[in-house]
Amino acid sequence: MAEGELLVPGAEQGQRKRSVEPIPREAWYALFLTSCAQFFVSFDATALNVAFPSIESSFADVPRTTLAWVLTSYSIGTASLLLLAGRLADLFGRKRVFLIGISTFAIGSLAAGLAPHVGLLIGARAVQSVGGALMLPTSLALALPGFPASRRSLAVSIWGSFAALAGGIGPPAGAGLIALGGWRAIFFLNIPVVVIVVLLGRKYLKESSEPQSGIRLDFVSVPLGSIALAALTLGVLEGDHWGWTSWKVLACFFGAVGMFVIVVMRSRVHPQPLLDLALFRRRRFSGAAMTTLIFNMPVSGFWFATPLFMQTVWKYSVLKSGLALIPTPIVVFAAANLSGRMSDKGMIKRMVNGGVLLVIGAGVGMYFSLGATPNYWVGYFPFAVLYGLGLGLAWSTITAASLIGVEPQRFGAANGTITTFRTFGSAIGVSMVIAVSGSAGVTGSVAAFHRVYLTISLVFFLVLAVWFFAYPKDEKRQ
Repeated sequence: MAEGELLVPGAEQGQRKRSVEPIPREAWYALFLTSCAQFFVSFDATALNVAFPSIESSFADVPRTTLAWVLTSYSIGTASLLLLAGRLADLFGRKRVFLIGISTFAIGSLAAGLAPHVGLLIGARAVQSVGGALMLPTSLALALPGFPASRRSLAVSIWGSFAALAGGIGPPAGAGLIALGGWRAIFFLNIPVVVIVVLLGRKYLKESSEPQSGIRLDFVSVPLGSIALAALTLGVLEGDHWGWTSWKVLACFFGAVGMFVIVVMRSRVHPQPLLDLALFRRRRFSGAAMTTLIFNMPVSGFWFATPLFMQTVWKYSVLKSGLALIPTPIVVFAAANLSGRMSDKGMIKRMVNGGVLLVIGAGVGMYFSLGATPNYWVGYFPFAVLYGLGLGLAWSTITAASLIGVEPQRFGAANGTITTFRTFGSAIGVSMVIAVSGSAGVTGSVAAFHRVYLTISLVFFLVLAVWFFAYPKDEKRQ
């Protein structure tokens, strides 16, 4: 008998009736609250990219290389703490860590909005990154235990679609907020939302992991792992600026590798390791993690390159280019329900295969159709919808695939690890677009952006190959 299929008492012998396991109302509350929290973390990141020119004008005497740390400090801080956050959630309680994380995020937002000079702004962004790192892996881990095992793919798909929606709405909404109240309004918007989530979260969220006695974190791996992740992120983000063969980038990469080796060795013997190596011995988890890393490279590359193309080639304003992107996240959000239901029926591998093929088709279509003359409704819109449909089918389904068979007490560590892979994939994707496009962001070269869309499509082909070989076949459900 398949998951989600129940034998009805009193029915004739051999007669079965298919019934979907009900989802408790409290589980929906938890999913909505944690998804909203994740939405605003993702919204902040994309909206602030639009706000950078306004921030630059507010601090006209500060070099651009210094101002860039307003963005970089958040990326590095978040990436370096995700693994630790997942472990802390599993050990000390996910509700506790989540509420601490979102409260810290709000404190950082308030400080950033009030920052009188750039040094405090960078510091406030670092505080935000700590809150975001604590919140991201715990949010899904906090919501999942309330869902029946056979319905968890639906929960993951909905949770992931909120991030996709934020990614698309961030640029136009950020531009609107800047027009109304300046770039500081982006940070102030977080405060009332966080207050609501905290108040409702204290009431409706349930602690899914009780604090354990005798907790003993690996106090060697914790700092080494965080420093290694920070160094790796810094090297990727600054590679194009410093030069990929410069001593600073090479020091970041080799230093990160050396520290990771120590962390892995200690994780093999420590009773409560920072990195749960047992997860990687499961083919579903390791295959999904590898796919997540590669998959997010072209995804982030697309979100970075497309508004840049519209602004430099088609001469769209920031607000207009942001509005032009909205169809894709809306379709992603709409497709989440379908992808979740199909995944719950055991069609995970087929959903990802189909979704990636649609995304490849969209990338190839943009490669041939986008030109110097704006042709949004013919050259972009149909492929944007196709891209959104493929992304909606594949993106969060891969996350759901990684959690199949993972014990509830390990949800935090598992999702923290997957989120770390996703974060690095996104950072590499932006660097990839910069390397491929060259000076396209300045000159508006159509040929350069054609190379970008071709590269994005080719990397998605690599995703398809890795997924095909690394992830096991779907289990047939009757």
